[in-house]
Amino acid sequence: LLREKFREFARETGSVGQERVDRVNLAIEDLIDAGHTEAATMAEWKDGLNESWADLLELIDTRMQLLAASHDLHKYFYDGTELLALIAARRQELPQDLGEDVGTVEAFHRMHSAFERDLQLLEAQVQQFRETAARLQTAYAGEKAASIQEREQEVARALRALLEACSGRRARLVDTADKHRFFGMARDLLSWMESTVRQIETQEKPR
Repeated sequence: LLREKFREFARETGSVGQERVDRVNLAIEDLIDAGHTEAATMAEWKDGLNESWADLLELIDTRMQLLAASHDLHKYFYDGTELLALIAARRQELPQDLGEDVGTVEAFHRMHSAFERDLQLLEAQVQQFRETAARLQTAYAGEKAASIQEREQEVARALRALLEACSGRRARLVDTADKHRFFGMARDLLSWMESTVRQIETQEKPR
């Protein structure tokens, strides 16, 4: 809001001020051209006025840059807080259940793949956040620069922990699916052996 107000103020000041400066310059030039007795003094006044106007424009520009930098800094910390909350929410969405059979595990695996694809957008947001941090750190020093770096590292750590949790769940799902497939194969083999034993037992015994 402050930035918008000052932008409007700068626009009005620049427009009105330039018009007034141009008008004074024109009036002084007319007087000098007409051979006014104080022409030399007026020329000095004209130079002084133009110099003061240039200083004022520079002051306005500096103020605009400071407000823009302050806005960027506040937005950076706000975005960091939002990203941390988003990462924490996604971490909560990771289920612990691994499934009781191959079908359930495969269903969980498909869901997990979709979950990981969704995380790509979050990873891109964090990357953009880290690029902003690098840019801001070149503009600030001391405590502010340290705070910028600290928040960037906090977000990066949170994302890394989430991605590691995702990798861990994927590995556990693969292990669980392998376990269920092995048990299934073992049960099938035992069942086949029991069936074979029954067939042998039902056959006529040698005399």
